[in-house]
Amino acid sequence: MAWPAFLKEWTMPGQELVVAHAAAPGDDGRRGPGSLVTRTDRPIVPGLIALLAALAFVLARWQTWAKGNIGRFILVGRHFATPSQLPHGVPVAPTYGYDGQFFYRLALNPINFSHIAYGIRVDQPYRFMRIGYPWLTWLVSLGQHVLVPFVLVAINVAAIGVMGYLGGVFARQGGRHALAGLVLPAYFGLLTSLSRDTAEPLAAACLLGGLLAIRARRPLLAGLLLAYGALTRESVMVAVAAVAAVQVIEVVRGRRSVRPGRDDLAWALPAAAFVAWQVVVKVAVGRFPLLVDEGQNTGSPFITPLKALEHNLGHLNLHQFEQYDLWFLELGILVLFSLAALLSWRTTNAPLQERLALVFYMIEICVVSPSTWYSLDADLRSFIEVYLLAAIILLGTPRHNLRVWLLPALDLVMVPALIVVTQRRLVGS
Repeated sequence: MAWPAFLKEWTMPGQELVVAHAAAPGDDGRRGPGSLVTRTDRPIVPGLIALLAALAFVLARWQTWAKGNIGRFILVGRHFATPSQLPHGVPVAPTYGYDGQFFYRLALNPINFSHIAYGIRVDQPYRFMRIGYPWLTWLVSLGQHVLVPFVLVAINVAAIGVMGYLGGVFARQGGRHALAGLVLPAYFGLLTSLSRDTAEPLAAACLLGGLLAIRARRPLLAGLLLAYGALTRESVMVAVAAVAAVQVIEVVRGRRSVRPGRDDLAWALPAAAFVAWQVVVKVAVGRFPLLVDEGQNTGSPFITPLKALEHNLGHLNLHQFEQYDLWFLELGILVLFSLAALLSWRTTNAPLQERLALVFYMIEICVVSPSTWYSLDADLRSFIEVYLLAAIILLGTPRHNLRVWLLPALDLVMVPALIVVTQRRLVGS
């Protein structure tokens, strides 16, 4: 399996990234043409590892917590459901449920904008703008309702495998071994997405693919991937804004014409698709979903994180590892990745739009709703883009740089969080 356009050498204005092995094969006694190190230095290897790990986790959760009922992954809550009207075999939890219930509802019929359908009530219109994951599920399941619970899970498993593959590409373009790319699908929040049928894996795969397409100077492909990512999870538009900002910077510096060009497809296509779908939903439900989202999913800028820190610090248990302790562990890992990436800002080979996107995403998470910050049961899944962009920047740090040790050290820090989250998801919702 290969992706030639992404694996060839390419050059960005003012920067050069070279697709190369961490060291030339045969430069020591251990890296000959047939050595294990050389044979595993291909993006397909981390892709398969990520795919198999995700599949193993899903099968284990299916047989343990879900007790053989894949419908339990959806987490349909009694507050939003009428059990007698639900498709056969979908259990109802005695709670509010989780976001997966709305993706499931849309996957049954993506163009049904009714407030109540198939026994599930949509809480807010902004659910309709996250159509990418449900639409793909509907397409793959051929509209067969009985297959939807399986396909929701299968798409997320496949998306995590794609993330591993793309991580291998990022790693090789940064001069590292392809297996270093496993850092991208290793985010603990993805375990929650896998467990509850949410859209982060698919959106992340589209985002990563779009960024690589820009590197490969394929703006049309980049635009299509980022457009689908934005329709899957609106936060992808933050990266699109970074891409557009770089184009503006290039104009200001006199490096490109003011007239629109082919490179503008990378940001113009997703922007147009996003706006067009907003209009479609407005016509269907009477409100622009993004404006509803702004009211529901934003808080006091930079104040909410501080309040969440203060609140959770008061519940920290130094004698027994509990949910608050896990929250601080996960937040600490995210902060460490972000700081390490910022320290590598000038030395990384990652292009400007990726470095700028990290800053934009760091600002974005500081204005999201209090519920996102206070949640102890989401494993910071909504902050995945900050992690991904930080990891990409670190993967692009040259091998000869003194900061090259940061990524391996941070990988070790990730292990405890992954172990704890995996254990919890295998025995709890």
